[in-house]
Amino acid sequence: MRLAWKITTLSTPTLAALLTICTLPSRAQQPTPGAPDNQQLDVGQLFATTCGWCHSDGGRAAGKGPQLMDTKRDDDFIRNRIKNGKEGAMPAYGATFSDAQIDEIIKYIHALKPHEG
Repeated sequence: MRLAWKITTLSTPTLAALLTICTLPSRAQQPTPGAPDNQQLDVGQLFATTCGWCHSDGGRAAGKGPQLMDTKRDDDFIRNRIKNGKEGAMPAYGATFSDAQIDEIIKYIHALKPHEG
């Protein structure tokens, strides 16, 4: 009961701050943020570390996910899939990447070519 008494003696702003801190999700539960909009985005690196787990060889080959090189899908389909994912197949990244970053990812996908050599 002593703890309950101490909590009631805290000021309202202090109590609000404590409750906010206690209800914040841990860093492990938060999606990995993309690069800020004003920072140069290394799309190849982002793709390798975020998308490459399923889209093999930088998107050039099928893996757990489909090959993206030479895709016949239009930009709206790709944008929607990146933002909203596909249940049971692909996570949604709409909260992770800005629209500008998603546009850069789409450009990357359309620019994919086979490796030379």
